[in-house]
Formats: sequence, structure tokens, C-alpha cells
Amino acid sequence: MAPGTPLLASILLLAVALPQAHAAERERAVLVKDGQPAACIVLSARPTSAAQFAAHELQWHLAQMTGATLLIVRDAAEVSKGHLPLLVGDTERARAEGLTQLRFAPQERVVRFVEDAVILVGRDADSRREVVYNLDDLPSCADWPGFYEERGTLDAVYDFLEQLCGVRWLSLAEGGTVLPKRRTLAVPTRDLRRQPAFEFRDAIGATGDDPLRYDPYTALWPEGTDQFRQWEAAAYPKLHAQYDASGRYLEAKRMLSRLFLLRMRNGGQPVRCNHSLYGYYQRFWERSTDPSAAKLFVERRPGMFAKGYEGEPPQMCYTSRELIDQLVQDACDYYDGTKTGADLGIFWRPALPNPFPVEPMDNSSFCKCDECRKWLTAEHKPAGNVFSTGLYSDYFFHFINEVQQGLGKTHPDKSIVTLAYASHAMMPERLKLDPRVAVQFCFAMNRSPASREGYESEVRLLKQWGSEGVGRPLYLWLYYTFPVETANNGKYHCFPGFFAHTIGEQFRLFRQYGYRGMFHCGYGQEVEAYVTFKLMDDPNAEVDDLLDEYFAGLYGPAAQPMRQLYEAIEKTYCDPANYPKEGVSGAELSWGYLGTEGRMAEFGALLDRAKALAATDEQKHRIGLFELSVWSYMTFGREQYQQRQAAPIPSVHAPCVTDASGDVAKVDWAKAAPLPGSWYERGGDKPSPRSLAGRIAHDGTYLYVELTDACDTSKLEASAMVFPFDDWELFVAGQRALPYRQYAIGPTGLLVALSDGEVNFRRNVPIEDHGIRAQSDVSAPDKWTVRMALPLQSIIAGGVRPGGTVYLNILRISSPAINGTGALGLDTWVSHCTVHEVDRLGEITLE
Repeated sequence: MAPGTPLLASILLLAVALPQAHAAERERAVLVKDGQPAACIVLSARPTSAAQFAAHELQWHLAQMTGATLLIVRDAAEVSKGHLPLLVGDTERARAEGLTQLRFAPQERVVRFVEDAVILVGRDADSRREVVYNLDDLPSCADWPGFYEERGTLDAVYDFLEQLCGVRWLSLAEGGTVLPKRRTLAVPTRDLRRQPAFEFRDAIGATGDDPLRYDPYTALWPEGTDQFRQWEAAAYPKLHAQYDASGRYLEAKRMLSRLFLLRMRNGGQPVRCNHSLYGYYQRFWERSTDPSAAKLFVERRPGMFAKGYEGEPPQMCYTSRELIDQLVQDACDYYDGTKTGADLGIFWRPALPNPFPVEPMDNSSFCKCDECRKWLTAEHKPAGNVFSTGLYSDYFFHFINEVQQGLGKTHPDKSIVTLAYASHAMMPERLKLDPRVAVQFCFAMNRSPASREGYESEVRLLKQWGSEGVGRPLYLWLYYTFPVETANNGKYHCFPGFFAHTIGEQFRLFRQYGYRGMFHCGYGQEVEAYVTFKLMDDPNAEVDDLLDEYFAGLYGPAAQPMRQLYEAIEKTYCDPANYPKEGVSGAELSWGYLGTEGRMAEFGALLDRAKALAATDEQKHRIGLFELSVWSYMTFGREQYQQRQAAPIPSVHAPCVTDASGDVAKVDWAKAAPLPGSWYERGGDKPSPRSLAGRIAHDGTYLYVELTDACDTSKLEASAMVFPFDDWELFVAGQRALPYRQYAIGPTGLLVALSDGEVNFRRNVPIEDHGIRAQSDVSAPDKWTVRMALPLQSIIAGGVRPGGTVYLNILRISSPAINGTGALGLDTWVSHCTVHEVDRLGEITLE
């Protein structure tokens, strides 16, 4: 007898036995009838791990919807008479239908209704681990499918649940899953066969793939704040109640987060790239004092490093044959499986099947040797105040070609992956990049649509890479981290960067121009995360439809005002008309221009209306979560801004002292004016616990500044390009706005001078002939003293004369070893004023 005959007969008998069923129901596949199972989940005798997990997920969701628990069996003969077999994975019947593993494309899956069964199958990794699935005891779960292994059968089940059963996973928080309740579940018999539109869908790679980081990664409130903890407790009350006492909460939360990410199809084919050469300092510059890093040291090979710098070079020499040959060898070892990314000192530990990454350090202080200078582009392209340029594209991609061609001699089918980023974001002009090289375009302005010049420039670059016409593997690095990261670093609250409709426009571009996937640096906030997950799977989905299902699913009758509130914030953030023409601080932009008093009142009225319309306790609770996560953040930010506006700004009269001709050793420092008041942590309003001081004077030709830090000078760290630490940084302007200049000095006396906004609004432009004289004294064991003489005629564009005024803030950027916090330290002379914020610069009047 054919395998399907008894099942078909039983289904026919069931139809005869239930003549009262509605005609529409008879046209559907009945899975549950009046709260009783009418189907059975069938696996093969040796199912893949993906198929096992898929079967459990299907069983759990159907039980939550209907109250009926379908059996999971591994033999079709065990299916009860009259029950519809739901064949999950690589079953005998799937193969008979031609749905074999060899016929599936990567990440492809199928839902097929046949005469007597439903087949749910896709391409799976050949892993047969026995899955432990128990959502009532999350820490006990084990051997779930990975994000970056084939799991087509699982995705087939998720397609089935979403598209045919109406399930939605709107957020990770408890209550974020929509499960339509019904005692009878009959699904339309609609076949599905599909692949995700993008093969690489990376939401949390920047966290080290730790699912536990998902909530902090998407939140507005920083993780360590009381407000974040209050939201987290309200978002997971059942999880806390179940696991807090046993100390297993974090284990449970990690598994719950992993489950959500699997449901949202995070993962796929990994093609990550990041800065990959920092390990060369540990391998070929100097043996580290860290025992784990010391094991990487091979030998000192300075020929591979950038020329023209004091101390440790900030970059490599990208015309060095020694460097090229070493990277070719590293790539061969990586593909041969003899060394991993970790073995090669790559801090983010890439592993196969990720392509071999090659990307320089995150700075533009490139080699100054004659051979490297031949490749440098003198003209700033594209013109204007933009982050992503082609200044070093020819230089860097020439180097990439050399590495790729060297690898191709022994591994012709292997390629490297690199970034199109910052000063090498443009395509090269003097050469053709090897078509085997995979490129990840860094769309740095993707969350700044209102910054039209920079945003539109990067869109043009994105299109140029996509129009190259060589079939190059193209991917994206997306910066959802802004504006929150900037706000966290500056210790202020940003206006929320809601931009769901812009995401939709961008994803259509990504698909149109052949990009194959994306890595996310930052992934917030919740609506943006949901829309992005859905568009990574299907960029043809309409954003308005996604917003409809999100807000209706969470808020019911309160959906309309909640969506209006979201879109009002989104429109405010994305409209260029709301932004000032000249640069202002992040706090000023957020609450002086965007979150104004009038707009905040409008937003609050919409929230009040939503609260009045919420009908159930669950809907009210979800609105409460929004209040804790978004609205409280906004109101706090607005209040903080008002305090900032009211805070005093220091004003100092710099005395005129005897002419010292720019020699800081001849200045009568006893007559210099002290910089008054406290210093402040991270440019906020909290006084710094560190002992910092300064004095200031002038002699009619130079402005003299003395700065002292009572610190252990043996712990000072000198960076090759001064930044990021240890250093003192002076921000000086002729007004509290652009343009301004930045002067930074490190422990060795190395000094950097930069202009911002002076020429075509360009930022961070090096000033070579600055005329500054400086002295750094670290001879005392407990005090670092810096003295600087800044020429008045060039301290700012146009200079300043005695009797005139300049505006100033001074920052002390300290290494983790100095400040003892384990992180970069930042202290400022002016409160509520941090890096590149010039609207609150202190006033210096030259007597």
C-alpha cells in the first residue's frame, strides 16, 4: 500500500464525519477543531536539529492559539486516524515530492499543501543533535540551531505561522507576541516557496552575537541607569518571578532573546568585516604585557608599519610588500583552516565561512613614505562637509588588489572582504578593484536623513558601487547606533531618531542595487527593529502595513494615537526644515530645535489619548512600557536641557603679562588667571572627582595656557596620533558656533591642530602650520603639566587682538589606567559642554 493512502482515507472519513462544517472551512486545512487536535506533527526518523526545533515551535504556537497540543511523532504510521500530517523537515514524503536537500538553494524553504498532508521543509545544516526545548525552563534548553547555519525548515514553519496562522512577533518583551486565539484553526491552503531577500541579516553582530545584549542594544535609556532597570523589570515580570530567586534570570533571558532573534530570521550567510589589522601590533610591533596577547607575538617587523610618526605608528604601510605577503599568508592559513581569526589577532574573531577580512585601523593617519604618497588623492572628493570620501580610495584599494591577487594564486576561488568606509568610501578612480573582492559599504549617514548634504552624498556612493556592473558581492554596514551613541558619549538625551519610512526607502535601494545583506552597528529602537527585521526578509513589504500590524497588535483601540505619536516624532526627526543651518550641540539640537516645548505638549496629548482608549490591562501595560522606555527618556532629556540652558558659563579675563615671545618657560605664571570653578565629568553637570586645574594669560602676541592633572604619570598612555588618549584638548572659536579649532596634546608633547567648518564646512581638517609651541612635563610622579603658547593671529580664523574675546572649552581625555574606570574618561572645564559642542564655550577676554 502507498504510504499516503491510509492518511488520505482518514481525511476523507473526517470530512464525511463532519458534515456540519462550513464550506469555507472545508476549503482550508483544519489543524484544530473545537479545541481538539485535528493534525499531528511528523518528523523523519533522524531529523535535523533545525527540523526538531521547528516541530517544537509549531507545537508551542498552535497550543498557545488554540489550547490544543499536537503530538510530535517520528513515524507517519503513528498519526492518529483522521489527523492531518504536518510533515516537518526532510521526510520521505517531502523527498517524494521532489523537495530534496540538493534541490534547495541556500536558505530556501517551502510550505506545500498536498492531497493528504502539509509539507514544511527547507535547506538544513546536517546537524542531528537532539534539541532540548522547554520554554517553561529556559536555562535547560540546549542545541538550538545557530544564527549562521542553514535552518530552512525552521523558517518554513515561521512562514507558515506568520502568513497562514496570523502569528506576529512584534517585540521581545512579554506580551510582544500576537497569537490569535481560536478554538478551531483552519488555515488557507496556500503554497509558499521562498528565500530571504538578503542572505546576510545581522542585527547583533556588534555585540559579539550575545542575545542578552539585544534589549540594551535597542534601548534609549543606557543599560546601567535606574530607568532602564525599571523598564526591564516591567517588560519581563513573569521571567523575573520565575528565575530571580534561583539566580538563573540572565540564562533564561539569554535563551528568550535568542528565541526571538531566530523567529525574526536573524543570521544567514555571514559576511562581516571590521578593522582587522590591530592585531599586527601584537604580532609584529611589540610583545604585549598581557599574557594572552603576548602569545601572538612573532617578531618585530617595523617595515610593515606607517612611516613618518613618532612612537607606535597609527597605521600600516599599505605599499609594503612585506605587509602584503604577510596578509596573503594569513588569508591562506585562514582558508586552509590552520588558523582562525583569533589566532591571527583579529579582535572580533572571524571564522569560516566568513570571508577573510582586510580593513585598516579606524583613522586616516596613513603612511608618509614616498611610495604611499604616490597614491594619495589631493582633491577632496566628494566636495563639501561629508564624512564618506575618496581621499584614500586609490591608495587603499590598490593595496586590497595586491592582497586579493596574491591569495588568488593559490586559492583562486577565495576572496577577501573589505569596507568602503570614511576616507575610502568611494570607488577608486585610478584602478579597477578586483571583482572577487567583497565590499561592505558603510552607510554612515543612514540614520541622518535630515542631514541632506552628507546623506545624499552617501546615497550617491551607494548607487555607484551598485552600478559597477561586475557582479561584485556587495554588503552594508548600517549605523542605527546614532543618535543614541553620540548622546550617551556626551551624557545627554537625544531626540529619538525614529525613521521607519526612511528605512523602507533605503531597503528598496539596497535591493535595487544588488546589495546582499547588512551588518548593524546599533539596532534601536523597537519599531525600527521590527520594520528592519521584516524588510531584511522581504524588502517589498510596505512600511505602512508593517506599522499597522505593529501598533494594532500591541495597542488595540489605542493603536491610532500611538502610531500618530510615533509618526509625529519620526517626522520631526527626519524633516530637514527642523534643523539649524549651523552646527549646534547635540542637546541644543535635540531639545532646542526638535523636542521643543510646543511639540512635547502635542506628543504628550497623543499619549494621554492613547491611555484613555486602551481597553485591556495588557494594552495599558504596553503603553506603560512605552512611557518607561521612550517618553520618560524624552521628558528627562527636555528637563536636562532646560537645566543646561540655565547653568552658568564661565568667563575669565586673561591678564596681559610680560612679553615671553612664545617661550612657555619665560611666562610669569604667577600672574596668570586661574580657570575658575569645578571640572565636570563627561561634559555634564556632575563635578569631576579628579584633580584638574588651569591658568591662562597673554602677552599681546600669544595666548598662554597651563594645565595640570594630579595623576600617576607612569600610567599615562601616548597614542600615535594623540587621540584617543591620554590628551588635553582645547576647543577655540571666535563665537559660540562654527567655525572653530581643536588643539590636542599628548604626554610626549605631540600636538595635533584641526579646523572645523572653516572651508566648505569641512570638519577635522589638519592645520600643518599652526605655530603653536607646547611643552609636556611628566617628570613628576604625581602631576602631568602641559604649557602651550598659541599665536593670537592664528588661534582662530582671522585671529584675535588684545581687548578682544575668544571662546574656549578644555577637555581632559584620560585612559582607563589613569581614571580607574575601565573606560575612556572625559572631563571638561565647562559644564554641559563636551567634544565638538561649541554653543556653551567659556568666554575669555584678553585684557
